[in-house]
Amino acid sequence: MTIVHRSVTALALLVLAVGTAACGGGPKLYGAADPARVEVRQLDLRDPSDRRVPIRIAFPDRGRALPIVLFSHGAYSSKDDYGPILDAWAAHGYVVVAPTHPDSVQLGVKRGEPTGARVTAQRLIDMKLIVDQWTEIESRIPALAGRVNTRRIAAAGHSYGGWIAQTLGGATTAEPSSGATVTTGRDSRVSAVVVFSGPGALPPVLRPEDWKGLTVPTLVTVGTQDLGQGAGVSGYAFRRQPFDYAPPGDKYLLVQRDADHYLGGMVCRDDLPKQPNGPTWVAEFNAASLAFLDAYLKADPRARRYLEGAEVGEFGKLERK
Repeated sequence: MTIVHRSVTALALLVLAVGTAACGGGPKLYGAADPARVEVRQLDLRDPSDRRVPIRIAFPDRGRALPIVLFSHGAYSSKDDYGPILDAWAAHGYVVVAPTHPDSVQLGVKRGEPTGARVTAQRLIDMKLIVDQWTEIESRIPALAGRVNTRRIAAAGHSYGGWIAQTLGGATTAEPSSGATVTTGRDSRVSAVVVFSGPGALPPVLRPEDWKGLTVPTLVTVGTQDLGQGAGVSGYAFRRQPFDYAPPGDKYLLVQRDADHYLGGMVCRDDLPKQPNGPTWVAEFNAASLAFLDAYLKADPRARRYLEGAEVGEFGKLERK
């Protein structure tokens, strides 16, 4: 497949510009004053069954020993629907790789069509495949050769993708018919996790105890107007449960006041109207997630200090345990 090359998206540039100063009356956001130019490549991998896995790779035009962030999109979405976030990470020194999973509308699936354990298993294969085939990826993208630190890897994901990210980090699931705990998703190469509006408890598949294995450093994010899914709880209460149920130690929660599941239509779905606060919510998300990644993949003391603060811009609040 032809490799497509382009620089950072215009929307991502807008978000980066918002992030260079305080949002409204809040404190200055975390991030570099001179973010790098971002290169984007598109290519296909093949899994062991010869299934095609399209991937998007964003990386900065400068720097070495770059950590990797693996990103899993939300249900029915794709690798191409998160540019304002993925390109911001790349501009600050990360190689960000996002596959399009088999439940994507880009691959012919209709929105709302049921997904199940088979898709979850395929999503995990997609994420691990990227690291397994890293030598091939570098051979096809010479601009990356010798610049990547494959011992520093984070898994991140939005919504359904948050479930995938936390599973790679050690969270378990349950087999619905037997109740047996499924532990096959853990990948020891993943040393940090970002759960962006991921699911909370969904018994009998996801139980509160399934987060006890999530011992790696983890950032969970949620909006106070987030999408509900759990029975009898608000979207906010449901989406913060990965933080509430995970064991203490290097766990962080970003709460964004008034933010919805799609950060004002800025990510995941291109069929939703854009809200005025969308760029600000994305800039705050980027600030908190960049500080988290820098703290745990780059051991940056400035990032650690930022995470000790309570406020992130105008709408964001950090908790930790």
